[in-house]
Amino acid sequence: MPARATKFINKYNMYDPKSEIGSNLSKDDTADDFLDLICSNQSSISDYWRKNTSSIEASELANILRALNKVAGYIGRNVGQIEWAGMSHNTSGHIILDPGSMMGKYPVPPRKFDYLVGIVVHEAMHQTEWSNYLWKKVHENIPEIKMSEKIIFHKIINKGEDIYVDSIAEKSVLGLYTRIARRVAMEQASRILGKGAISVDALVLHWWQIFFGENISNVNASYKTPLNILIDLGHGLKEIGGLTKGATGRCELRSQLYVDYWEKIKGLISSWKVFDKTLCWYPEAALQDKKIKQRVNRSQHHLSKATIQNIEERLAYNSSDITPIIRSIVGPDNEDIVPTSRWDFNIPAHPVIDYKLVARLKGILQKYSDRRTILTRGLTSGRVDRRKLYRAPINGRCFLEKQKIPLLDWNICLLVDATGSMKGPKWRMVENTLGTIHNAFSGFQNRLQASAYFEVEGVCMISNLIKENRILSLPPCGQTASGQAIIAAAHFMPDDKRRRFIIHITDGESNFGCDVQFGINLCRTMHIHLVTLGVAYKDRDAMRKQYGRTIQFIDHFGQLPSAVEKLLKWTLLKNKTHVAELSV
Repeated sequence: MPARATKFINKYNMYDPKSEIGSNLSKDDTADDFLDLICSNQSSISDYWRKNTSSIEASELANILRALNKVAGYIGRNVGQIEWAGMSHNTSGHIILDPGSMMGKYPVPPRKFDYLVGIVVHEAMHQTEWSNYLWKKVHENIPEIKMSEKIIFHKIINKGEDIYVDSIAEKSVLGLYTRIARRVAMEQASRILGKGAISVDALVLHWWQIFFGENISNVNASYKTPLNILIDLGHGLKEIGGLTKGATGRCELRSQLYVDYWEKIKGLISSWKVFDKTLCWYPEAALQDKKIKQRVNRSQHHLSKATIQNIEERLAYNSSDITPIIRSIVGPDNEDIVPTSRWDFNIPAHPVIDYKLVARLKGILQKYSDRRTILTRGLTSGRVDRRKLYRAPINGRCFLEKQKIPLLDWNICLLVDATGSMKGPKWRMVENTLGTIHNAFSGFQNRLQASAYFEVEGVCMISNLIKENRILSLPPCGQTASGQAIIAAAHFMPDDKRRRFIIHITDGESNFGCDVQFGINLCRTMHIHLVTLGVAYKDRDAMRKQYGRTIQFIDHFGQLPSAVEKLLKWTLLKNKTHVAELSV
């Protein structure tokens, strides 16, 4: 699809409040007032499915975005991300919402949410139907015209596209939402225009109202002929919406239709008054972005920086992009942070498992695990059970036996450097070690996680290496972002009573992303035992400077399995956050 500029949504509201005509709207006439007027006797639609609500502002605003992104996802793939104005992304193709109408009362009332869904559905339909491409096709097909006529022509196309996408939405349940938003916008536009002089703005509004069956009265007779032409145009657009020619084919048909009907109507309305003389579309992307930015600055309500950061962090929990989580720990102004993403880019692995080492690891886990006492009562021999002494003269079963069995509830995360330097035999040795540790930890209540991190086009990617009890692998590549990988691994470790360990395996110092010390400090704060194994790296002083006492060294990857065994044994025995240097 052609690139689409970021759109600040107040799509249905036809006029800027600070424009010449928009100033006629009272400050007290908000979307809430129109919703109360129009939907007072209607029940909420979203009440049937939206259950994830909150009374906390940041949590509720994050829940709304999550729900809206799901709705937009059902419409199509190219609708972009739904965001509040002021959030960090705001990039090309995203749909930007004004949080003003949603703020103040939490959870957000269902009718307000229905209204917001209607606006998002409307704009998402513009994305899937390539309305921006349609504008380009129209300007390619139409000859040069005067600026005054171009403004009128733009108004007709703009409202025609609204009618076109809403007609498509009416074919499904999504039309129930667009109907609410549309009626609010119609009421607001009617109140702005009032009973003023004959104008193109009023003509376009009447076309919009009549086409969707709204009752209007006292329409000036001068509007009759142009309205008949525009209603025919609307029916033509609706027919195109039902075709299966594809998005580009429908755009070409619509562009030709607009040009044809413009030739029919321009002689009737070219001299009419126009209140809002802003063009609806600009061919130059830079100029378009400038106009949109000006409109945002005039209209939007700003969330506080802390609230935006809180919203982004909450959304990141269920998102592939976890950069806001890294930013919340390292600090929002840290320039070293690079984009970080969870992406399960993996392939099946075929490790060679050392079963002798598996048995040794199991023995270590059982020996140093916490114990649970089990009492077996009613025995014929053993220690005397005072609670069962009454059975002595009856059947002699007045003895008990105490057993202490290991809990085996370790929580260990194996974090592996999968950057370019790990290719070849090194990575095969890592796969074998992972398979061996996974086999030793299987069963009981142990939890073993394994993740690999690598860099692709400036993004730190983190991928799982264990899924549904299967060992996975990936092709190593890129730079080493150890600091951010350690933060991500620690942040997503289950927070329970089990002792938690991160075993970080790398063959070099971190050279990408934030400093490693942030990850070390987070592990210390969360009471996670972190040990880094530096393998076959010559400049040990540089790694000691980064990792401090948490770094251990081995000479080659052949020592890796036995090093992991000794590391677990020593750490579990001493139960300390920092460990002394390991000799292998």
